[in-house]
Amino acid sequence: MFAFPPHPTKATSRCLCAFLAITIMACSTDGPEQNLYVAHFGTQPKTEVLAERVADGWVIRNGEERIVLRHLGEELYAVPVFGGSWKGRWAGEEWRGHWTDSLRPGDYRVPLTLTPLVHPKSTSGSKTASRWDTSEGTLLLQTRQDSVWATISTPTGDYRYLAGKKSDNILTFNTFDGAHLFRFSATLKGDSLVQGYFLSGTHYKTSFDGVLSPDGGEGWKSGRQTFNGAEMALQGVNATGDTVTWDKSALEAAGKTGLVVDVMGTWCPNCMDEARLLAELAPSHPDVQFVSLAFERSTDASILPRLAQFQKELQLSWDVLLGGKASKRIAAECLGVVDTVHSFPTTVFWVPGSDPVIHTGFNGPATGEGYVVERAFFENQLNRLSGRSENH
Repeated sequence: MFAFPPHPTKATSRCLCAFLAITIMACSTDGPEQNLYVAHFGTQPKTEVLAERVADGWVIRNGEERIVLRHLGEELYAVPVFGGSWKGRWAGEEWRGHWTDSLRPGDYRVPLTLTPLVHPKSTSGSKTASRWDTSEGTLLLQTRQDSVWATISTPTGDYRYLAGKKSDNILTFNTFDGAHLFRFSATLKGDSLVQGYFLSGTHYKTSFDGVLSPDGGEGWKSGRQTFNGAEMALQGVNATGDTVTWDKSALEAAGKTGLVVDVMGTWCPNCMDEARLLAELAPSHPDVQFVSLAFERSTDASILPRLAQFQKELQLSWDVLLGGKASKRIAAECLGVVDTVHSFPTTVFWVPGSDPVIHTGFNGPATGEGYVVERAFFENQLNRLSGRSENH
C-alpha cells in the first residue's frame, strides 16, 4: 500500500470514478443486419446480449450503446476501460471461450459462446414508455412489439443501457459493459412485475419485482449533500507516484478560479459516464481545475498504471489521483467536507472563499431526461466556478 504523507488539513480527498473508455455511438437497431451474433454468457439462466462481428474485433450492442472490443491476436479481444478480455476459438459457426473480469480478485471467468443471430426481425413504429417502482429502483421501460429497452435509476446512479425482449408476458433485459454483466427477468401480470430475479455475473442472484408507477413517477433532480464546514483540501498520488495537493493556495498559484473534484473509481461505470461528461465540458472552462480522486480495490503500486490507462482511454486532460481504498468511509475521511460519501461518483464544485457544492450519484445518458437534468446542473456549476453565474 502507499503510505500517504500527513494531510495538510483535516479535509482531504481522493476519489475518481471508473472512467471506462468505451466507444459509444447512437445507432438504430432496426432492421435485419449481417454479422450479428448472440453472446451467451454462462450464468444460470444465460445472460444474452447482441454482438456484431467486425473486421478487427467485436462490437457489443446494449440498446443504443456500442462497445468496441479490440482484437489483440490469437482470438483474444480487449474489453475497453475496465481492462478485461474475451478469449476463445471458433468451432464451426460458433465462437466459444470466456470473459475474464480483471478488476475482480482471483481468476473471475464466465463461459461465453457466440452464435449467429438467425433471421433478425425488423421492428417499426413508436416506442411505448412506462415507469415502474421495483425492488432495485425506478425501472424506465420502453417497448416496441417484442423488443425492450430499459434502465434502472437509483438515488446513487443508474444501471446504464439494458435491452431484451418480451415473450408470453415474460420480460427479460440484459447488459454487458465490461464491468457489469446483468440479467433481469420477471412476469408481467397486469400492473405488476412478479416472480422475477436479478443476476449479476455468476456471483450474485436476488429476487426482482415491481409495480407500475400510477402517476409516471417523480420528476428528475440532481442529488445533493450537505457541507460539514471543514476546510477544503485534498491529496492524492498521481500515476508517476508523486503526491499532489490541491487547496486554496495551490489553486491561486495555478491561476484557477475554482476546483472540481470527482470522487470515483476506475471500476465504476457510472463514474465513467460522469467523467465523459466532465471531459466534454472542461474545454469551455479553462480557468477551472479538474481533479479525479480514485478509490480503488487495490492501493499498491500496481494500480498506478491502471489510473494512467483510465485517463488515456477517457482522454481526460487532468490527473487521476489515487485517494485510497474503495470504501465510502475512507473516501469521506479523505474528502473531509462531507461526513459520509453516499455513492461513487460524488462531485465537489468549489470556489475559494465559499462553501463547496456537493453532488452525489449520477444519472447517466441511459436515463434520457435524467441525464439532461444532470448535464444542466453540471453546466450551471461550472459557469459559477468560472464567474459566469451566481446560481447554485
